[in-house]
Amino acid sequence: MSKPCILIVDDHDDIRFALSLLLEQAGYRVVEAENPFTCQQVLTRLTPDLILLDMNFSRDTTSGQEGLALLPELTALNIPVILMTAWANIELAVKGMQLGAIDFVEKPWRKNALLRQIARHIEPTKVQGDSASAWVAHSEKMQQIEQLVHQLAQTDANLLILGENGTGKSQLAQRIHQLSHRRQAPLINLNMAAITSNLFESELFGHRKGAFTDAKADRLGAFSQAQSGSLFMDEIGALPIHLQPKLLQVLETGQFTPLGASVPSKVDVRLIAATNQDIPQAIAKQQFRQDLYYRLNTFVITLPPLRARQADILPLAEYFIDKYSQKYNKTRPTLDQTASQRLLSHDWPGNVRELSHTLERAVLICQNESIDDTQLLIETTHSEQTSDVPAMTLEALEKQRILDVLAANESQISASAKVLGISRNALYRRLEKYQIDLPE
Repeated sequence: MSKPCILIVDDHDDIRFALSLLLEQAGYRVVEAENPFTCQQVLTRLTPDLILLDMNFSRDTTSGQEGLALLPELTALNIPVILMTAWANIELAVKGMQLGAIDFVEKPWRKNALLRQIARHIEPTKVQGDSASAWVAHSEKMQQIEQLVHQLAQTDANLLILGENGTGKSQLAQRIHQLSHRRQAPLINLNMAAITSNLFESELFGHRKGAFTDAKADRLGAFSQAQSGSLFMDEIGALPIHLQPKLLQVLETGQFTPLGASVPSKVDVRLIAATNQDIPQAIAKQQFRQDLYYRLNTFVITLPPLRARQADILPLAEYFIDKYSQKYNKTRPTLDQTASQRLLSHDWPGNVRELSHTLERAVLICQNESIDDTQLLIETTHSEQTSDVPAMTLEALEKQRILDVLAANESQISASAKVLGISRNALYRRLEKYQIDLPE
């Protein structure tokens, strides 16, 4: 499945650059336009899945009229448009919504909130399509889980996914959501370990303008964003004990009250939680509430570690080779026999995530038609023979790839950028980042 495409229309280079980095890391394909004219040119050759539209393109202009003038033309193409401005106000937001915008974001944006806004408005089956495609069930254990998933996906029962780090718990949550009757609504991902105590209620339940000092506008919480869809709470075992009653109350009553609001909101969300922790042991240590545990685990799915599902290793490896060959604009290499044997003999303490990183490095450094075992750069464990191959970071691999392409193209920027699959400006930024000097 192809990546969703987002068109950024903004006259500031640094804004487009920052947004492009954020969105590409989140799995989107990004196209840029610096003004309404170039936006119209872009739209003659492609149809993005969503447009992030700045409202002001002239120096010292704050009225938003330039963005508003372009809106009817964009919405006529049935493309979702999210407005951006550093001068956000309710009147401007209402005017933009009346002209067809689907949402409104104020600069500077909050990264996670912006990503959730975008995910909410892009067709749910397209979001994180690459991750969803990584779901492989060739092994007997995974086939049993796949059968269970098809049964449970049709219910609204809360699910608890257990498994080691990197086993694919978030991919399983996506799989369940996409098979459910809620698939046309959003799947919202929330990392419970990353939420601080003082932001917990705001993140989950949202707040009204003026609810606290920094609440300058209404904000939807995760439960509201996931309404009619699914909410995936990763690392639920990391939720502090003193915050657990707030979540338990929502599960028991089916409603919550945003900060600063007086009227509760009803919840229509399918909750999927995941953890790598031993929850019964945490309950015994009084670190996790037993009543919350019972609310979360109507059904429990335990994902096996990758070392216990050998039949899935090579199909997953082929998927990651496809993914990273496209990402780095390289001819797709094959796996030779020595690489296949090495992949099957490794015990994968980092599970699917480690396999993904291993194949990303291999694709980057591979200069031939096939990947051999020396290019896998697998970190050895205590149970494996020590390798003499030095470990390389992805940054070091990217720098070497740039140097190789520059050498092959006689340091011509345009030709090198085309081979690398990036813009000239992006290549110049990487040259500066890696302190690569071009010959005079």
